[in-house]
Amino acid sequence: MISRSVTARLMMPLAICMLMLCALAGVMIYAQLMVSSANRAALQGQENVTELGELRSVSRALQRDALNLINEPAGEARDTIAKKFDGRMEKFADGLKKLEGLDAHSFVPQDYFDSQHKVAQQLADVAVKANGGDQAGALEDFRGKVRPAEREASKVADERIEALGAEVEKLIASAESADRFAKILLLVATIVLAGAGLTAGFLITRRGVVIPLLGLQEAMGHLAAGRTSIAIPSIDREDEVGNMAQSMARFRDQLAAAEKAKEAQAELIVSSIGAGLGELASGNLEARVDAELTGVFAKLKADFNRAMEELQGTMQSVNRATTGINGGAAEIRQASSDLAERTERQAAGLEETAAALTQVTTGVKETAEGAQSASNAISVTQDQATEGRKVLTEAVTAMDDIQKSAQEIAQIINVIDGLSFQTNLLALNAGVEAARAGEAGKGFAVVASEVRALAQRSADAASDIKKLIQGSGELVNRGVNLVGQSGEAFTRIVDQVTEVSRLVKDITDQTNRQSTTLSQVNVAVREMDATTQQNAAMVEETNAAVSTLADEASRLEQMISQFKVGTRRDAPAPVAAPATVHTPAPRRSYRTQGALAVAAAPADDDWAEF
Repeated sequence: MISRSVTARLMMPLAICMLMLCALAGVMIYAQLMVSSANRAALQGQENVTELGELRSVSRALQRDALNLINEPAGEARDTIAKKFDGRMEKFADGLKKLEGLDAHSFVPQDYFDSQHKVAQQLADVAVKANGGDQAGALEDFRGKVRPAEREASKVADERIEALGAEVEKLIASAESADRFAKILLLVATIVLAGAGLTAGFLITRRGVVIPLLGLQEAMGHLAAGRTSIAIPSIDREDEVGNMAQSMARFRDQLAAAEKAKEAQAELIVSSIGAGLGELASGNLEARVDAELTGVFAKLKADFNRAMEELQGTMQSVNRATTGINGGAAEIRQASSDLAERTERQAAGLEETAAALTQVTTGVKETAEGAQSASNAISVTQDQATEGRKVLTEAVTAMDDIQKSAQEIAQIINVIDGLSFQTNLLALNAGVEAARAGEAGKGFAVVASEVRALAQRSADAASDIKKLIQGSGELVNRGVNLVGQSGEAFTRIVDQVTEVSRLVKDITDQTNRQSTTLSQVNVAVREMDATTQQNAAMVEETNAAVSTLADEASRLEQMISQFKVGTRRDAPAPVAAPATVHTPAPRRSYRTQGALAVAAAPADDDWAEF
């Protein structure tokens, strides 16, 4: 039966190995599809988070530009701010369209987009009012409309960014778990495949072919020595070896009968058959009995020659099967070598990736430290500006006190002026009375004249002092106004410094979170690097096992080469197919983005790599 032939027995281990290889290929394709799907989902989530964060940054930049348009007077600087505002408005609109085009409605509610469109329109209205000179109205709209809408949109964006970050981390963990499972499955299946092929091939070949053939060779030796009473081994088998054993049994029986029936031809039989058996014992399976025998000995000759042909065909089948095993072992060894080489290249790539992630992590940490230093410096500046505002407030209070003192001095001068006028009037009356008194009042008239002159000088001095006080009052009023304006400017500066401090704090927090995420990704990449190194070592062990299988097949081929089998005329031997040379697939490079950053190869490339 063909199913129990020697060829089928020898090809069975190779067929089992090929079936296991096909099953392994299917499992690996499924695992790679799982990894690719998880990686694509993670990349999509990261892209959505990035777009949402950039949109939030542009919105805040637009708010700063709107405030600058409100506070900045007309001039070249205001024109520059207006250009920046228009450019960022276009960028903001493009960002909203891009976010909507990414199918973001699945994780961002429509209220967010509506509020952002509303913010954009309100910012445009604020800019129109500011450019039209209505600074107060623009500032009121900014504080009453833009800020509440932006806070609501930012709250929604922060919640979705946090939720997406957790989801992306779960997807990355799932992809890493699937990748580790696929690699472990590949290594275990490769080792099991190599061990099963080696063990099954060796045992089946030894038990099913080599040992029976050695027994038949020993029986042939006994028959060649004339011992026809021996038992022929493997006579119950239904393959080529069994056919050969049955032929030998018939040959043995016929030889015994021929010895009894043809004692006269014993010498001829011994000389011819003995020579053929001697050639057979020496391994020459091309030997045939050519002597002219008659009667029962002619049948003996035919049986012997037929047995030799069966044995020759069996050994040729064994030789072809051994060649096939050698070719299969060579292919498996070549595939294992290619796998080892690719695993080493993958390990080197992971090591480079780990080094690059380390550098990126270090850079992000330095950026976080710089942002923290900037935040501290801005806090100091804010404190100094607050102190300056307090000093200006005290200066305004002092100027108010000076103004009040000047007003009191003016009142005193008015009193002195009134006294001078009264004194002058009294002196005039005294002069009139002295003139009426005649000679007796001349001395009194002189005194009255001097008092009048003194009163006039006092009135003139009081008038001059009043003018000086009035001028000083005007200067004091101007100083009070200027100091008040300075206080308002310092108040705006303090508000701006507070806003900048808050923004720098946000940047510092974001940078610290990015640094933590990059550190976690760096640890994961290093673990993958260690796993790949272990995989490379296991592949080397598999390669050694396959080499052992090839060596055993070579030794089996050497044992069979001891027989001279020649070529059968009735069934030409099939030509063994040349071993397929596995060309290593070219290595592809990928670019990573973001915190996690990493892109997966397509499933077809992964299967070609395998």
